[in-house]
Amino acid sequence: MESSHRLTPIDRERERLPWRRAGELTRCFLYWIPVNSFPAPVGQRGWLLEFFQRLSSSLKDSQGMREEVFFQFKSFYDLRKPFLNHQQEFYPLIGLSRRPNTALPEPPSFEEINAMGRKILETGQVPDATQYMPDYCYWFAKKMATKQRELFLGHAALTIIFLKPDPNADAPELPPQLQFLKKRPELAQAGFEGMLATACALQDSFLAKSKFLFGAGLEDEPQFKGLMYILPLLQASDFFSQPDEEAKKWFQLFDVYVNESPADKGILMAFKEDFEEQLVGILKKMKDEGLVYPEG
Repeated sequence: MESSHRLTPIDRERERLPWRRAGELTRCFLYWIPVNSFPAPVGQRGWLLEFFQRLSSSLKDSQGMREEVFFQFKSFYDLRKPFLNHQQEFYPLIGLSRRPNTALPEPPSFEEINAMGRKILETGQVPDATQYMPDYCYWFAKKMATKQRELFLGHAALTIIFLKPDPNADAPELPPQLQFLKKRPELAQAGFEGMLATACALQDSFLAKSKFLFGAGLEDEPQFKGLMYILPLLQASDFFSQPDEEAKKWFQLFDVYVNESPADKGILMAFKEDFEEQLVGILKKMKDEGLVYPEG
């Protein structure tokens, strides 16, 4: 494994605040911001929404990157109303988010089911059964990242990746002889253009690539063939503990990774390449405009 220390000629710790960087990490550029709780307090959530809107625009303008948003299935109960209200708009498609090299959880044993039943009868409380559930997630195939962040960011529900566009997934412009389809009321009401864009999004190469990179050991699982994609579900410790070959696979799929991580009491942001100048620029402009992250 390579050395864990990086020479840092300029200490920019104060300029990076409220983000903290893991300066000793060399395999990527890892940042963390604290969140008091999930759901995030109003002030913190408002600042985060503004920051990620600016980050998304900067990555698109300077690097040509697109943003893909994933909703963690285990957050569905708390956010079911906004999720269900917008599912026809966002076209959520289910897949798997996977902790590095972990097996899928086993279903509860007969004894465990009995114990849960007794607890319900004795206390009237339904026990938490999420430990028996895989970490499924929904990919929002319709590209509406700003609205998706506004609805779900700050609830420990989102994982976001930034990566280069795939030309094969772009919706083609309708030829002139078919332009009339846009004006047909029944098709417009059904979201014809959205359906076309979603159908093309299913051709995105990152879907199959993610299964190839992160599906090792799951090939014999009955559900494996039906999974559209497998997304890494990362905590801060993974960036330090996983071997280099595993970390390299992450950045074969994406260039930037963002994850709301209750285990880390905050949000992680990892860059494949050095983006610090742009990041510091975004933060300086926000501070100059009086946008201060409320910690504590």
